[in-house]
Amino acid sequence: MRKKLDVRFLPAAEEDIAEIIDYIALDNVSAASTFFDKLEKKFEYLSEFPQAGIKRTEKELSKAGYYSLVFGNYIIFYTFDSGMLTVHRVLSSYRDYLKFF
Repeated sequence: MRKKLDVRFLPAAEEDIAEIIDYIALDNVSAASTFFDKLEKKFEYLSEFPQAGIKRTEKELSKAGYYSLVFGNYIIFYTFDSGMLTVHRVLSSYRDYLKFF
């Protein structure tokens, strides 16, 4: 069995997630709850398969070892090492995400 990495969320990622949930909840609280449940499952998946994402090739992100995984209309940006997966940001795929790094 594969060893799962611990998952840590940076404050910016926590804020991103809270903003997304709040925005969805404005229209539909149930949809916001479902979105959050699915997002949690995606983080569990990444903790077991961190290389499932795409290694970022942009200079700013590549040097820091960033990976990303698309989740619906959002992109999860993360790094990992032998024991920890760190979620840095969860951003809309419609935004100019490089300005956030």
